[in-house]
Amino acid sequence: MLRYLAWWLLFEVCNCRRLLGRGPGRVQYFAFGANLCPAVMRERRIEARSVRYFALRDHGLRFDHPAARTGCGYASAEPAAGESVFGLLYTLSERDAARMDFYEMVPVFGRYRRTWVEQDGERLYFYQSNRSTPNLKPTSEYLGYILECLASHPDADPAYRERLAAIDTETPGGYVASFLAEHPEYDPRWLNRLSRTYHKLTLFLFLNLLRRVSLTSPFIRL
Repeated sequence: MLRYLAWWLLFEVCNCRRLLGRGPGRVQYFAFGANLCPAVMRERRIEARSVRYFALRDHGLRFDHPAARTGCGYASAEPAAGESVFGLLYTLSERDAARMDFYEMVPVFGRYRRTWVEQDGERLYFYQSNRSTPNLKPTSEYLGYILECLASHPDADPAYRERLAAIDTETPGGYVASFLAEHPEYDPRWLNRLSRTYHKLTLFLFLNLLRRVSLTSPFIRL
């Protein structure tokens, strides 16, 4: 629980810096998952300086990043010769980019990492999973965010969209005790079960309360 509180406090500090202004720094961020959705960006109170469609070459879209619910996965872009990932290239202030890091669980938990690449004269970053896990599937809602945006992507290969639309989706199961931290195994078994219950409970509180209730972000103006 202390890590959750540390995340929350640092995020509030990050929001306070943003309340002082966007700052002079700019970065290029490539989005290909839920951050394609304007409603998600508005909810996070992150407004891009500019946005354009972009295709990241020699990478493939994979749903191999474990979500908080059993069997579900979020998107990651992994090296794949000859493939492309289609999405949006946002120009963000460094302060908004720092806030985005918190939403993607980069600080404290290290679930994603910023991966920097250079392409077509652009230096940009995207979020890549630190926990690539096979046999995961996106939820229908999550996949819907991506497909909705790609439907208006002028350069997206129709075959690419068709492949994504054909992906099997998963109904969210129970919370995963090791979502944000590796769960140790204890003996006797009753202690192990008690520990898992505790981790699932604190994860539920974090995702549905602490992560959603900010004292400062409502005052950030878009």
